[in-house]
Amino acid sequence: MPELHVVQPRYFERFQCLGSDCEDTCCNGWGVIVDHETYEKYQDPQAGRVAAGALTELVEINPASISPRDHAKMRLVETHCCALSDGLCSIQQTLGEPLISDMCSSFPRVLNATGGGVERSLHLSCPEAARLALSGWDAMELSEHIDPELPGRPGSYSLVEDLPDQHAVEIRQLMIHSIRDRSRPLWQRIAFLGLTIDQLATEAEQPSIDIVRDHLARLKSGSLDEILESHAAAPAVQFEIVVELIVARFAVEYTSPRFLECYGEFMRGLGWTGQSTMEELGERYQNALRDHFLPFVQRHEYFFENYLVNYMFRTLFPYGRKQRDLTLTLDSDGEAIKKAYLLFALHFAIIRTVFIGMAALHRDNLNIDHALKLVQSCSKAFQHSNSVSALMLQFLTQHADHPMRDVALLVMD
Repeated sequence: MPELHVVQPRYFERFQCLGSDCEDTCCNGWGVIVDHETYEKYQDPQAGRVAAGALTELVEINPASISPRDHAKMRLVETHCCALSDGLCSIQQTLGEPLISDMCSSFPRVLNATGGGVERSLHLSCPEAARLALSGWDAMELSEHIDPELPGRPGSYSLVEDLPDQHAVEIRQLMIHSIRDRSRPLWQRIAFLGLTIDQLATEAEQPSIDIVRDHLARLKSGSLDEILESHAAAPAVQFEIVVELIVARFAVEYTSPRFLECYGEFMRGLGWTGQSTMEELGERYQNALRDHFLPFVQRHEYFFENYLVNYMFRTLFPYGRKQRDLTLTLDSDGEAIKKAYLLFALHFAIIRTVFIGMAALHRDNLNIDHALKLVQSCSKAFQHSNSVSALMLQFLTQHADHPMRDVALLVMD
């Protein structure tokens, strides 16, 4: 195999699993899928035993499997993997890393192979990954090196596929650059990105790279002001729509206690009781945004920007589309890239809204640790499930006349 060009954010090389010291283990709160090769190892009578029993007793066929990657799954004890023991994987402790699945071996690492190169990043649903990615000014600076071999297990890659063309590479770079351009507030950068993708999806006759370059130039010249300012933020509407979406999420899947704790702080911060009206809550929400959220953003302007850039890099935005087995495929269809943007904006809207309520509770004591807990737990609750993604898109379609425009209203300051 020829040498590979590896691109990764600076924080990637600093990551090391905290093991039993982790405050929210990845072995708890979701199903653990097992690839076919690992499953076959577990069927060998000589494979061995761990504290929870023989390997063959710990795993079962996944009836929803669509590929060798998700052929089986670990049995659960309540909400955690049956192999979890004192905060550690008993399989890895007893039998070694070769006996754990591709998913467990790689998480929280994300490995995407695209045309002779590899992009590496981390899922922010891991607390330590979130700390590294969001707490430093230089965390999302991309570094590059040559690797003589494919890093990581071949089965642990989220995607092994070429980008559609060189224009796609340039478009991704321009879009990431637009989110990092601090000449405008972050919400305007997100709104600009939506306008650009909407244009990219509908004007197929013009070369796509030219559309992105044109919109970037218009953003810098200020010619988007009239469009952006014509939609006034409505705090009560923002608040109500996002809360309805979160409550809908609670109804479909298990939600980790850490996110529920953040949501509880959000409710207490806004003084939400059975007698509260949406108008009252909207006014408190607006006050918290002005008095505590925006000052936090000014002090730590890299924090949410790093979150968005990591999301874009990790998901091959706007072309990456998650499949049922949680791998990625590439899709440059106009509707597909619009859905990618809608999910991107909705995930941020949820984090932003809950954090504003938390800011109302913590006030002058609001700090990075509060934001880290929210981003990590929200990522775990919302970003690892196809059913939740479908729910979010359906919800927005039902509540918005023009989703590509209206979703930007949910992140307006």
